[in-house]
Amino acid sequence: MNIGRMVIGMPSYISATPAGILEIIKRYDIPTAGKLCVVVGRSNIVGKTISILLSRKGYPGDATVTVCHSKTINLKEITRQADILIAALGQPEFIKEDMVKEGAVVIDVGITRVESTVTKSVGN
Repeated sequence: MNIGRMVIGMPSYISATPAGILEIIKRYDIPTAGKLCVVVGRSNIVGKTISILLSRKGYPGDATVTVCHSKTINLKEITRQADILIAALGQPEFIKEDMVKEGAVVIDVGITRVESTVTKSVGN
């Protein structure tokens, strides 16, 4: 129900991570109108949601949004066009330097479990 309300611009609850991305954009006064935003990740909670939020009218929004994923053909060429690149996938170090154009804003919200021999979470 909240996704439907969000899509048509009605008041709705927004998942924490997309809400956090919007907060980063606002706090750093990152322009979004007319910008090309590439979201790498297609999850229902983050990727699809932030793509909808950034394509809505008003700030932060009015962006042209492309949603990609790890199987996107020519991914590097697409990400290199982005004014704003949002990495929202669970593969560490997936986005490489050569995938980002000079001056682009990069927001990485991907989460990955990494085993550690130092913490109690070993083996979990």
